[in-house]
Amino acid sequence: MTINKDANQKTHIQILRGFAIIAVVLIHNTPQGLSQVYIRPFLNFAVGLFLFLSGLLSDVKKWNPQKRIAKVIIPYIIWTFIYTAGKNISNPVAIPTTFFKNLITSQSAAMMYYIFVYCEFTLLIPLVDKLAKSKYKYLGFIISPIEIIFMRSIPLMTDWYRMNEYIDIIKSVSCLGWFTYFYLGYLMGNDLIAVSKSRKKWGALFVISLLLQVAEGYLRYSKGIASCGSQLKLSSILTGTCFVIFAYQFINSGKSYNNHMLKFLGDISFGIYFSHIAVMEILSAVPLYSQIVIYPLNAVVVIIVNVFLIFVGKKLLGKYSKYLAL
Repeated sequence: MTINKDANQKTHIQILRGFAIIAVVLIHNTPQGLSQVYIRPFLNFAVGLFLFLSGLLSDVKKWNPQKRIAKVIIPYIIWTFIYTAGKNISNPVAIPTTFFKNLITSQSAAMMYYIFVYCEFTLLIPLVDKLAKSKYKYLGFIISPIEIIFMRSIPLMTDWYRMNEYIDIIKSVSCLGWFTYFYLGYLMGNDLIAVSKSRKKWGALFVISLLLQVAEGYLRYSKGIASCGSQLKLSSILTGTCFVIFAYQFINSGKSYNNHMLKFLGDISFGIYFSHIAVMEILSAVPLYSQIVIYPLNAVVVIIVNVFLIFVGKKLLGKYSKYLAL
């Protein structure tokens, strides 16, 4: 598969992005506790799929980090300010310092870490390419497991999971735990690896990985971690890898699939990614909303409201809407 996608492949990629953004919104609306153990295994492909597609569409020969990073930095700055101001509206004096802190730590909202991860991978493309084309290319697949084992699993098992706040910040914005997805996408997008096409084998591994995720989720829950469905568990990486293999097969199926709703959501997925937490905060302030609109209906409502607001934002701001990633 070459980097220049045909029309069907481009449509399939946008459909997958639409599917991924739905999963992201579902993740952020999933109740804490045991619900995470059972539900999150089916959603934990979300960010990994975005990164896989980014790697799939990357080519060192067309490397232009300024262009890629410029597309995300301005929306990141603006949305960081929006979230910071919203949380400090009763104490506006704190906004400047908190805004600066959030800007360099991605702590303004739960999903902001992705921008750091995306930018890191963008800058690392030349090194990724060298590794991908070397005789040691398969060592790239141990980077994520090593990071997860030593920075997440061992601290969890030894009750050290509440680390120093600075280590936690570094860990939260590091791309290493996500490396498998981007690296596999880069390898496949540049025809540097051959992957078995057996859907039965990948399907069996996918089912096994889901069961492992449930078991690992129980372990985390037993340690008192409410958000026990993390996307950065060894089992989650295994599930996500199976999922992106299916995604790759879908992209290259040679058939024409055009789900207009998913494609549309894929086209505006970046805007939804930045703004859906804000929409959730606004909706949660509506009297009785949280009691009446329960999961997963709350995620559906968030997406519908998000789509409407993005439509309005595009109309009102015109060409300037890009600065909000709309």
